[in-house]
Amino acid sequence: MISSQILMKGTTCPFPSLLISKACKGTASISSQEQECIESLTFNRHTASASTVFELAKVSLSLAMEKAERTMILIGSPKKPCFKSCAENYKDSVAEGLKKAEWSMEKGDLDETDDELSLARDAADYCHMVLSVDPDDARSPIFSANRDVYNHITYAMSVADLL
Repeated sequence: MISSQILMKGTTCPFPSLLISKACKGTASISSQEQECIESLTFNRHTASASTVFELAKVSLSLAMEKAERTMILIGSPKKPCFKSCAENYKDSVAEGLKKAEWSMEKGDLDETDDELSLARDAADYCHMVLSVDPDDARSPIFSANRDVYNHITYAMSVADLL
């Protein structure tokens, strides 16, 4: 029984690449966030197959952009002020900041990439703060989606730091 569990665990939990492990070490002082980064990047087929730091950085940023776009769709056109504030914030700061980060990464301007990623993450953090005030808002799918965006921007920043 134990040997089948070990065999099964090996097929469902792939080992992270050295590149992903190294990138995720920089996620923060929180070890759980490092582990979440490793799991997220390892279980995504695009990030898991990246063979260079630049490729991993591009794919990580692309993943954060996809999550931000889905979150914007989830937020929609709300009437409630806090959700409206987040919707405007996503359009003007999160999505735009991630696009600018992508452009600056393509140009090789790593300082600008880091600045834009930081601004996008701060904007996602702002939404977290706004949605944390009301317990009902903190239980919404938007709250969870926003947290996921924040985390993926952090992962993209950690990978970009290796460039």
